[in-house]
Amino acid sequence: MLNRRILRVKAMQALYGYFTAVESMKEVKRNELEEMHALDPAKHDFSDKALFEARKKQAVKLFNENLLKGKVEDAKEAEEEVVRNVNDALSEYESLIHKEARVRKNDMMKEAERLQDTYIKLLLLPIEIEQREKLDSEKEDKAFIAKEKKPYAFIGNKLVQDLKASELLQKEAARSGVSWDNEHQDIKSWYRDQIRTSEALQHFFGGVRKEDTTDNDIVLELFKRVVFKNEAIASYLESNHLHWVENQPIIKSMVVKTIKGLQDGEGLELAELTKNGEDDFKFLERLFMDVVNQNEFLEEIIQSKTMNWDVDRIALTDRVILKLALVEMMNSPSIPIKVTINEAIEISKIYSTPKSKQFVNGVLDVLSNELTSSGKIRKSGRGLIDNK
Repeated sequence: MLNRRILRVKAMQALYGYFTAVESMKEVKRNELEEMHALDPAKHDFSDKALFEARKKQAVKLFNENLLKGKVEDAKEAEEEVVRNVNDALSEYESLIHKEARVRKNDMMKEAERLQDTYIKLLLLPIEIEQREKLDSEKEDKAFIAKEKKPYAFIGNKLVQDLKASELLQKEAARSGVSWDNEHQDIKSWYRDQIRTSEALQHFFGGVRKEDTTDNDIVLELFKRVVFKNEAIASYLESNHLHWVENQPIIKSMVVKTIKGLQDGEGLELAELTKNGEDDFKFLERLFMDVVNQNEFLEEIIQSKTMNWDVDRIALTDRVILKLALVEMMNSPSIPIKVTINEAIEISKIYSTPKSKQFVNGVLDVLSNELTSSGKIRKSGRGLIDNK
């Protein structure tokens, strides 16, 4: 199940990509301004080279100085044409970053929703494996396995039949458009090279089973000992899911919970992706957009507490973590400040530098006090409990 930390991590990943793209856009616009004001040997006299160099530097300087404002408002010493070109570049840059924010936000939300699709697809996998066994059985592939050993572990498996009979699972699969139709060759390879040869599953094959082994156990072991551990299968999942490493524990928990739930004989119940449903996805979207919309203010207050640092020299991951924590403090009144800071520290331990946790903790501790005193942070309800 998704928890708030995972949502914070997903917001951080999306914002990291967004700010990285923004830096590239800045560089592109700077280069365009330099080219625009560069001396053209076919049109200009080389004696004017110094003048053109000065225009290039002035254009780039004005662009850098007015990035946050979005427009050159006071440049009395600059030529009118240079100011006009810079303002055009700033306008284009603003349009590009707004578009980038929309794309990154949409991708982030789709990635979170895609977890549910992967969960459904994995629940369909035992059905596909049974079909693979049936094909092998029909071919009587004696070169691969001796027929007299009755080696098939999934054919007729009760849990697999329950999955096949579940209208809820089939409905969800149809709704999300997931299936293994295009990966039959992958499944064939996994079955023969990974599942059949897995030491952990050997006692399920060959017609010999432990007395207390159930059909559920076969499927559980398939997921726990093979699907979520085997390198070949993991490689497939990673190639189809950008953040599989972070998502894998969530999906594994959901799949295992569902398979265990079938043991009570009450039919399949799908695990919930998130405890608070729509509220959690709104929380995720709000975190991302609040950082984008309040970035100028966030840059300023972070700079005010890192006077000995150039903000651009602070690790981008740390800057994103700080910004996320600050907007959460200011815009989520029910979340205690202490919780927000602790979450930021924990995320920095995993995704940033060894010294980041002290840096993040120090900056947030100071800023949280100041923003509370100024009234920008106001807590209510649960947020008032154990705030500091």
